Amino acid sequence: MKNICLLVAFSCLAVLTQSQETPKKVLFIGNSYTYVNDLPSMIQQLGESTGDRIEFQQVTSGGATFSQQCSTTGAMDKIHEGGWDIVVLQGQSQEPSFPWSQFAAQTYPYACQLADAVYGYSECPEVMFYMTWGRKNGDASNAPYFDSLATYDGMDNLLYERYMLMARQNRASVSPVGRVWRKLRSDYPDIELYQSDESHPSAIGSYAAACTFYTLIFRKDPTSITTNLSLDAATAQTIRETAKTMVYDSLYLYSCHTFPTAEPTGESMHWHFSCLSAASPETIEWDFGDGTTSTETNPSHAFGPGTHTITLKAGKLCNPDINTVTITVNNPENPDNPNDIGRPSATDETHFSLTPNPATTHIVINCSRPANLKLVDSRGITVMQTDVADHDTLDISILPTGLYFVLLDNRISGKLLKTK
Repeated sequence: MKNICLLVAFSCLAVLTQSQETPKKVLFIGNSYTYVNDLPSMIQQLGESTGDRIEFQQVTSGGATFSQQCSTTGAMDKIHEGGWDIVVLQGQSQEPSFPWSQFAAQTYPYACQLADAVYGYSECPEVMFYMTWGRKNGDASNAPYFDSLATYDGMDNLLYERYMLMARQNRASVSPVGRVWRKLRSDYPDIELYQSDESHPSAIGSYAAACTFYTLIFRKDPTSITTNLSLDAATAQTIRETAKTMVYDSLYLYSCHTFPTAEPTGESMHWHFSCLSAASPETIEWDFGDGTTSTETNPSHAFGPGTHTITLKAGKLCNPDINTVTITVNNPENPDNPNDIGRPSATDETHFSLTPNPATTHIVINCSRPANLKLVDSRGITVMQTDVADHDTLDISILPTGLYFVLLDNRISGKLLKTK
């Protein structure tokens, strides 16, 4: 199976580089999943190994729910002190996975209350939800009342969906620790992420969480981390590489910061641009470098031949990200140019299909020649891109459920329905 490349185009951005002379002030609000193995200190040590720094405080009472954090743990007092760059919010390990009516009444409103307080008391903060993981063999104590909790997969799927929802609805980032754990469980089953209670993280599990947080907090490649802490070198390296694959290579899915991408539209000299972010930006402005601008989220623009640098200023009103993307526009009248987007594609003569459809975890590509495949969601965002040949199998398990357009060499070739 080929390695899947999620399109983020970080290599073409002069992006998001920040001076680390001033440490980030981070407040962790959570419970035992945060204080076991002293996760904040682990994140701090990983950062120190790369020259990145945080100063942190934590309010972490055992078993604390979002509701309790709003009223009894002292978390609100710390939020009200203000001055935080990032506030991490983690609920009790089971509560986001409970039935929807219970989640909607007992969890979601208090998560929103905490996020609103963060935005109200710090100048330009980032809220970051801590997506936890399913218990090793599901939640046996609650499975009789809610079938989805009977297995790890069922519980983990709900945690993923609910934390992504809370982040999206609160203009927040989410640290997808549960996604990294899931990939490690699948690909490296001998790596023990759990303590004997099948719930709390082992030192290895906390290291995986720390690598995930490092990536989100600093928006940097976790393979640059040079400390293994208490882990053997091979295990630590595997975890860092997994965090890169699952998080850094798809930061736009989880970060409230903004990332620009550029793709030819298939029309001569026209390009399509996307502002990728886990949250809806409060402000957007594209500068195409030729005296024209756009405030659309995903605009298209025509260029003359040559190299062009496009600037995106987007994100929070108080501190928008400023990123650039560079494109080369070729002359469609040059028949020897292999990048000539003005000519018909050979895809017209290509036999292509995929099975199964609908699909849950994997699809099999049936393609009469090697080609580039993209999956584009309903917002027009490319969420997956890879080169394929006949009978290639692609893992789509991390994609959210929904309808996707399938593009083969930038031509729409069908639709894919991703189900649970």
